[in-house]
Amino acid sequence: MIIDKKNRKPWNVMVLTALSTSLVFGGIGYSPLSVSAETKTGSLNVSEDIKLDSTEIVSVIVELEEAPEHLAIAEALEKGENLSESQAKAKVETSQDSFEEDLSTTHSSYTITHTYQSVFNGFTIELPANQLETLTEIEGVKTVWENEEVQLIDPVLEESVLEEAIEPYMADSVPYLGVDRLHIDGITGDGVKVGVLDTGIDYTHPDLAAAYKGGYDFVDGDDDAQETTYDDWLASGEPEFNVNGNSYYTSHGTHVAGTIAGQGDNESDFATTGIAPDADLYSYRVLGPYGSGSTANVIGGIELSVEDGMDIINLSLGSANNDALSATSVAVNNAVLAGVTAVVSAGNNGRDGMYTLGSPGASPLAITVGANDVPLVFTDFTGYLDESFSAGLVNISSGFDTDFDELEAGEYGIVYAGLGSVSEFDQVDAEGKVALVARGELAFVDKIANAKAAGAEAIIIYNNIAGAGHIPNYFGEGVNFVAGFSLTFEDGTALRDAINEDSTFSFGDRSESQTPGGVLADFSSRGPVNESFAIKPEVSAPGVNTLSPVPSYMNGPEYIGDFEYAYGRKSGTSMSAPHVAGTAALLLEVKPELAPADVKTTLMNTANPMTLDYSVFEIGAGQIDPVAAIETDVLVQVKGESLTLDPLNRVTAIKDLTGALNYGTFAKNGKNVRDFQSVTFKNVSAESKTFTIEFDHHVGIQGSKDAVLNGVAFQAPQTVVVPAGETITQNIFFISPKTAEAGTYEGYINITNQADSNEQYRVPFAAGLTN
Repeated sequence: MIIDKKNRKPWNVMVLTALSTSLVFGGIGYSPLSVSAETKTGSLNVSEDIKLDSTEIVSVIVELEEAPEHLAIAEALEKGENLSESQAKAKVETSQDSFEEDLSTTHSSYTITHTYQSVFNGFTIELPANQLETLTEIEGVKTVWENEEVQLIDPVLEESVLEEAIEPYMADSVPYLGVDRLHIDGITGDGVKVGVLDTGIDYTHPDLAAAYKGGYDFVDGDDDAQETTYDDWLASGEPEFNVNGNSYYTSHGTHVAGTIAGQGDNESDFATTGIAPDADLYSYRVLGPYGSGSTANVIGGIELSVEDGMDIINLSLGSANNDALSATSVAVNNAVLAGVTAVVSAGNNGRDGMYTLGSPGASPLAITVGANDVPLVFTDFTGYLDESFSAGLVNISSGFDTDFDELEAGEYGIVYAGLGSVSEFDQVDAEGKVALVARGELAFVDKIANAKAAGAEAIIIYNNIAGAGHIPNYFGEGVNFVAGFSLTFEDGTALRDAINEDSTFSFGDRSESQTPGGVLADFSSRGPVNESFAIKPEVSAPGVNTLSPVPSYMNGPEYIGDFEYAYGRKSGTSMSAPHVAGTAALLLEVKPELAPADVKTTLMNTANPMTLDYSVFEIGAGQIDPVAAIETDVLVQVKGESLTLDPLNRVTAIKDLTGALNYGTFAKNGKNVRDFQSVTFKNVSAESKTFTIEFDHHVGIQGSKDAVLNGVAFQAPQTVVVPAGETITQNIFFISPKTAEAGTYEGYINITNQADSNEQYRVPFAAGLTN
């Protein structure tokens, strides 16, 4: 439903990045200070940094017991009851009026800054910290949440190393995923509405202008959901970069939007066609300067996206808390229950190991996405110094105007510029020459940009770690870049020592090679979800060195309005999520009847194995396969449950239809364990199908235990017959003897059509045993 923007309530609080709240939770996990009463007092969920005896003004989000409008309607439908929008709205308004009346009698000093009704019933309120406990005692209050600051899931700017060391030139993810074939067939996401909750969108970019249909700015409280611009920074008087290195002006949302719905209309060799170029693109600017915002704005963005009738929302944002009961996780759940497919980045903390999901990535009903690479093309040369030295070079960067043919044909002077700082380049004459620098201290991109500023034709960066080989990174193209290459430590120091003022350097023996792709990025956050032990992320998608549009000012103020090179490569699960959001748009164009749970399950069923072996808690079902998802006529869906809170704040179960068997964890207590989950096999084709079911048990992957050795069994029929146009249900059992070793038992169920071995589906499964 499109709401009247003139009648919107003001969104005047800016504190954000991503949290939501409301109904469904898939695990408990991170636990802030929680004060809860037995029945009538709402729970208080704030960090220990907030002192409950302080008069300091704090911002909190109050959730009321009465279900929000869209959730109440969904619950009524589930029970076979009728509840109109006006009836649901009236109940919410009555509960809010009652709360405000009771609040006014508490003699508290407070300011209500936000009001929510659609996917969250409650308010954002500013008041002294010593009045928070009084707030929980008001009748009808369910939970009081801290209005946390949240951040976009920052692109990985430092060294992002894939789990298999490679030195890539990034290939295009659209043809890699087979999406270009779908475009040729006319499947482009036409008419599907996709909302991007992010830093805004530069809707003046030629690749996005026609796709952009509108939105709302929760940071400034108006209808102009543009990014924070360079001019905004100039007018602000604030530092250009914050302590985290993020610029005041932003580009993240534009990059995400380009992956989803870029139309390739720009007059540029780098024009980008997204996954769903004919989707209707909406921007909900919930993150402001430096890519920061508040829980309140994120909830507002989720709520308005539902009211505006979005089919899909993309949230490449979050906090580092692996918490399925966080405010953001709950709000996302309620949006899904209202019929919106929510795609969320897993997070970029994978280097810290397992259990590194963020929120709302921990939301059980969201599609949570990890990041992998695509096939990578190596551009290799042999570098020659006079006749005294030669060594292999691997490309790590290029300018938008780099011509490797010209580079190979030339001969160049060469200078050594230390670590590549500005001051070191000032001490040498690099104009028209090759600059050799050592790895260390400065970011690679700064070394490359400094070489460009010094007039160098190319830069060679040698590793500073003996025996470590080449630098395993590709930093992309840029207007401030030159052709860049890596050398090993051994070759780099030898070249450094051989250089003199008369040396001549040349590039020869050019060659190219390609890696297979499908390798998980080391930064991609892993599951499982805290407490519930649920399998997340559900899928993985390309998110390494993704090329997509950015605002023109990101190339510098002299490029404002010049979009020829307004593109950038970024890495992170922020980049992989929009690949999935775009794929969901293609799927909904062809199969508009699919519910959000069906979209998730379809993408999981048809996902492909990765190049290397991973835990199900690292990649879920595997890498998405858009073509297979569009073409499938079978749905294998687990009738699972996730956790939520009832109006009295008691943990309770809620239906969670998905593509994974999440058995959870079991305490052995010296007894055998037996549990089952029901799985439906839906065949919408015109012919009966017989499937073979096989279990692929993991052993040793992220510490997984040997099921066969321990007598642990996952049991299902060896074959399942599904008549044409019908749905059948089978129970799949988890059985463990009391002697089984404690730990994780996981793997994949491989489901193969006996009549066509090319028709295969896979379902990840996992169960945990504790002593």
